[in-house]
Amino acid sequence: MRGALGFLDNDSRFGRICTAVGTIIVANLLFVVTLLPLITAGAGLCGLYYSMLKLVRYQEINPLAEFWSGFRDNFKKATLTMLCLVAGAVFLAIDLRICALMTEPLCYCSVVLYGAVIILAVLAMYAFPVMATFEGSMRDTFKLSVYFAVGNVPGTLAIVLLHVVPLVLTYLDIALLPLAAFLWCLCGFAVITLCNARILMRRFACYLEPVEQESQEKEHKRVLEEMKMLEG
Repeated sequence: MRGALGFLDNDSRFGRICTAVGTIIVANLLFVVTLLPLITAGAGLCGLYYSMLKLVRYQEINPLAEFWSGFRDNFKKATLTMLCLVAGAVFLAIDLRICALMTEPLCYCSVVLYGAVIILAVLAMYAFPVMATFEGSMRDTFKLSVYFAVGNVPGTLAIVLLHVVPLVLTYLDIALLPLAAFLWCLCGFAVITLCNARILMRRFACYLEPVEQESQEKEHKRVLEEMKMLEG
């Protein structure tokens, strides 16, 4: 009986797939909740990336604990970063509107502005995963974002497509919009973030400690903490 139902074990391939699907859904629902106040959207995105990057790196995580850890630890910086990005987007949108009303040759300034829009969008795509992975100030986050974006052009293009294509498909058929909204709320954000995390981790892993070494350090730290508790 146990052999017949072995595929249901957590260590089986089917069990690991079910665990991963559950992790994705839980992380996505947590992110959707953080979108409701709007002001917490940046920290929520950081928490989602933190969870998905951990899932890629360790294969199995506690989505609630990891999401909260990424959300809490980066709340202030993520919120300020999101406000800066939104302010930049609003500024560029106003400038583009003004350029559209101008006559030649001033209207050609819109070309420069569209270039700035692309740069801002790429920064937004990289800033939160970088923040979730590396420590540093907001300035350091933007510098690292530029470094990783420019240093991995194929990966950057793939990440852009992962953001653009699902949005286009969402509004391709208005009749299917309710279904698309359900999928976004259930798992859509986390699935896209997981795909981005797989691309990004190939570059990030070079600057992180090996998983085995990190596990040993955590175990050593845990033992030291237990010894301190016993001594106390």
